[in-house]
Amino acid sequence: MKNILLFIVGCTIFSTAAFAQIDFKHEKVIDHGKISQGDVISGQIEFVNNTGKMVELVDVRTSCGCTAVKPEKKIFEPGETAHIPYTIETERFSGVIRKSIRLVFKDEDPKSEVLFVEANVTTDVSINPRFINFQKVTLNPDTVYTEFFEIENSSQTELNVTKIAADIDIVKITPANVVIPAGKSHLVRVDLVPSKTGRMNSNISIETNNKKFQSKSLPVFINILEHDASHSE
Repeated sequence: MKNILLFIVGCTIFSTAAFAQIDFKHEKVIDHGKISQGDVISGQIEFVNNTGKMVELVDVRTSCGCTAVKPEKKIFEPGETAHIPYTIETERFSGVIRKSIRLVFKDEDPKSEVLFVEANVTTDVSINPRFINFQKVTLNPDTVYTEFFEIENSSQTELNVTKIAADIDIVKITPANVVIPAGKSHLVRVDLVPSKTGRMNSNISIETNNKKFQSKSLPVFINILEHDASHSE
């Protein structure tokens, strides 16, 4: 009988310890759905201190400098609900993003908890691909190398692209400007006329009348090699 009582007491203690924990009031993945590029994602992490003792938050770590977490307090009494606000800047992102927030606690098991904030960042204007690559082209004045990129207008209004221009003379852009109807896209031609060998970088400047997409820089990577006359004979 004594052994049975000890077993019951032990199970009770184990059960209490198992459920004495930090309980989050939401899923570990917080989905904000669709967010317009440039808008700030804001929310808060909430948990209840069910450990039966004081809990101290000693550190907060984020996976991106775009994420700011500013706890108003770091010590939480037993039974207290914590509210930890966070914000995420979306100016540099498009598509689905996932940013992590790690809460580090003092003398807790587990010592830290990782949460994820997700969102689908939508843009009025998108450019694909994200860079132009002229790699291992040969120096031949009679040859023009061509690539393309697409400007897509996903907004509900007409998009006036007022400027499309490269910053070096050997890269030519067609057209230099264009009006794209709502829901449509336009293909832009990029021509490279090699004039000297070597690696060089360029940028294509794109300016529009869209307030959230007034200007954009599209990188161009170039590697021009010496023309091998033996291969042309």
